[in-house]
Amino acid sequence: MASYQKIEQNGHGSDVSDISEKKSSMLKVLGVIGAIAIVAYAVINHLASPSGAPTDNDLANVIAVDKSGKVRLYDEYDRFVLEDFDIKPTFSSFLPGVAGIYGKPVWSFYVNRGQGIASFGTESKDYPIMEFNAANKAYQVTPFDGFRTFVQGSRGKTSFATEPFSPATSRVPGEVDASEKPKRFMYIGTNDMEIREFDFANGLETSVQYYVLPNADFSSQVRRTTFTNIGKTDLTLSALDGLAKMEPDGGRLDGLLKDMGRTLEGWFGVYHADDTLTMPYYRLS
Repeated sequence: MASYQKIEQNGHGSDVSDISEKKSSMLKVLGVIGAIAIVAYAVINHLASPSGAPTDNDLANVIAVDKSGKVRLYDEYDRFVLEDFDIKPTFSSFLPGVAGIYGKPVWSFYVNRGQGIASFGTESKDYPIMEFNAANKAYQVTPFDGFRTFVQGSRGKTSFATEPFSPATSRVPGEVDASEKPKRFMYIGTNDMEIREFDFANGLETSVQYYVLPNADFSSQVRRTTFTNIGKTDLTLSALDGLAKMEPDGGRLDGLLKDMGRTLEGWFGVYHADDTLTMPYYRLS
């Protein structure tokens, strides 16, 4: 039968009290390291985003949500709301061709990609200001050939450059770090369409609204771009905003653009109405 006896310490071992003291010291060291790590993480997060920049949890202050915290289908203006519109299944629609009793409507086609507007012009697709493309192609080219916005900003000694509504910063479903990318919404009303982006990393909200100008003696589509500082520190901005590619005046262009678009560019020119005006006139000669 085996028996177990106490082994006396010979000066090279530790008794129970020594072991307890070492464990206690080790726990204290680990506690200090943990506290330093938490403080460092907080400092890094503070420096990574502008002071006071909102997060997804703050969207309830600017976006209509229901009791469950989900975005409502309609906003306070009774416009349909589409959350993360640029990653949803593709769809297309038109701004209404209504401009009042004395107005002239504009022909305008939009999709849920890029900044929305995929084509517009007067009378029909044969007289485009922005070339008409079938829906399957419009989904692909609108973010690049349509309206685009480039922004440079600075807060104190830090600066940034960004392109709102770029597909490069879309929230791809299943991404681990999707919350660090901008949050986007589309609003569809009876005579307007608006898109909004909340860029939490840079503390910048960008909204773009389109609507048909009523009661005007010429066809007109209005586009209004608004930048809002959603951080709590001063923000300085410079921006380049507009249509990446446009077509000139000059007749029925749609078929020619499809069949001989590059050759046709040889007849595009910018002219002045007369010597007293500086307004450029872009037309097909």
